[in-house]
Formats: sequence, C-alpha cells, structure tokens
Amino acid sequence: MSTDYALTNAWERAQRRLKGLEATYDPTTRRRLSTLGLAPGWACLEVGAGAGSIARWMGEQVGPSGHVSAVDLDISGLHDLPANVEVHQADVRVDPLPDGAFNVVHARLLLNHLSERDEILGRLVAALRPGGWLLIEEGDMFSSGVIDEDPDHARAMRALRDLLASAADVDYGRKLPRLAVTRGLTEVGVECEVPFSEGGSLGTEWLALTFDQLAERAGGGILDPETVERWKEKLARPGLWFASLGVVAVQGRCPTV
Repeated sequence: MSTDYALTNAWERAQRRLKGLEATYDPTTRRRLSTLGLAPGWACLEVGAGAGSIARWMGEQVGPSGHVSAVDLDISGLHDLPANVEVHQADVRVDPLPDGAFNVVHARLLLNHLSERDEILGRLVAALRPGGWLLIEEGDMFSSGVIDEDPDHARAMRALRDLLASAADVDYGRKLPRLAVTRGLTEVGVECEVPFSEGGSLGTEWLALTFDQLAERAGGGILDPETVERWKEKLARPGLWFASLGVVAVQGRCPTV
C-alpha cells in the first residue's frame, strides 16, 4: 500500500503551508461545527488533524467533560494541545476506529487524497454515536473553471488542478451529498465555499506553497517559469484578491433508531 501522499507533511515547508490552510478554511469550519451544536461534554474525532488548529478549538469548546481524538499519519504538528485532546498516530486506511463513539466526526481536505476514500467514509460514519454528526469538507476544483479575472491566476489554478488530479480525486467534493445519503445519514446539508485571500496574506502564501510542493513532486515543468514568477509576485501584493481552492462541505446525522 502506497504512503506517497501528494501533500505530505514531511515536506520541509509543510508546516507553513498548513498554517496558510488553517487561515483560509478554519473560520468556516468553526462556524459549521458550532452550527451542529458542539457543546461541553461532547466526544469528537478529528481525522487528518494536520497542525491541530481545529482539534485545539474543539477541545476548548467541549471543555474538561468532553474529549477530542486527533488522528494523523504524521503527528509532528500536533503539540501544545489542551489536556482533553488525545493525539493518535494512525493510518485511517488500515488502522481501526472505534465504532459508535463520537458525537461529531470531522475531516477536511483528506479523503480525496486517498484511493480508499469511500471505504474510509463508511468507517467515519460507523464511528458516530446515534444522533451524532459527520462533517466532511472536501476540495473540489469546480472553481478552477470560472477564475478568469487574472489570466496568470487562472493558468496557475488550472495547472494546480492538473497536478492534484494525478494523485487525488479533484471532483470528490461534489460526490459527497449522494454518498452521505447512501451511507444512511439523515438531515444532510451541503455548502459550497470558494474563499478569497488578499495578496501578501497566509491564504495566498498557502496557494503558492501548495503549487510548489506539487510541482516538486511532479519534477517541475508544469507551467512556464515566467507565468509562475508573475503569478507569485501578484500573490504577494496587498490589495489584490485571489480565489482559492473550492470546498464542498457536507454534514449528516446518524439516525437515533
């Protein structure tokens, strides 16, 4: 079984890239989890915990009477967490998850990178307590076809899509609503998000770093150097705004009977 993730956290600039990802997507993730009713005493599972920002925040929300299990294959970024957050080094493709144990299970930008994604989704559903909530936020490159205000950004995002497509299902987000229903979840809800980030921010730095990591993996030559140089110069310029990777967020509830 391959462990060659396209965006491995072992990359030398991965922690900085994860910080940019958090800055881009954490606000809406926190809002969605709050809407589900996240409260003191809840048991939470964060799969693909990355640098730990959402696990940390959930730990603060559920308090001493609750707990969070933060799972990742690479746990090097999971430190300085609240006492009620337990870190587990695990590969969700092969390592077991407890059945019926959690009030909420969350994963973000994870499943589309794993060829066993549909099987893992079923196991995440099985980890829910009756009445518990699943929230999956998955990348989907639907936005890459409509970005046209800046031609360099449009070309870079299409190249980014092609890079990701070699190692991931770049259309997986749009499949999640159907998959949630077929897994027996109820009260299914869907949101689409295309965050915009200002030049010179962590959000645009995240885009550039993601491009660099994927380009290094591919051996370069994905986009001409002149376009890449112009694009990165614009990404660093305050006052300009750029669309990022689109996300489809799907929530569903485990039936109580």
